[in-house]
Amino acid sequence: MIDAFIAALEADGGTGVRVADIPAARAWVAELLGPDPTLCFWSGDPLVTALDPASLGSVTEPAEAGAGITGADYGVAATGTLVLTYGTGRWRTTGLLPDVHVAVLSADKIVATLEEAVAKVYSGEVPRAMTLVTGASATSDIEKIRVVGAHGPRQVAAVIVG
Repeated sequence: MIDAFIAALEADGGTGVRVADIPAARAWVAELLGPDPTLCFWSGDPLVTALDPASLGSVTEPAEAGAGITGADYGVAATGTLVLTYGTGRWRTTGLLPDVHVAVLSADKIVATLEEAVAKVYSGEVPRAMTLVTGASATSDIEKIRVVGAHGPRQVAAVIVG
């Protein structure tokens, strides 16, 4: 299922990788972001905090950041969709405002369908908000000219740990 998730994510213009552990995830994220990035990140997600993202670049507010690092509740294999819910230390703006959105999730969080992911989200405490991210933000104007990054990140990347 993980290979299917990565293939679907990449088919929609995203980037995905499976790594063995947190040090490998950190190395991959550092390479993706390049030298001296500006970034913001979730403080309320154990995988994100395990990366020690503050040491990867200059930490700033989401509106000023070049990259936002979040966790993800689930990844949907059928579509390459990331399912994100919000709460303390898990701000919506982190994945929406920067040009690059990097989501970190464990391998056991990849599910087959969107229906399965939503059922799992709502089987526990109902989150205050949920976002489904399938590829970079894109829109088209009346002349059908496609613009990427108009309402969110221009690049979406997922790091699957385990």
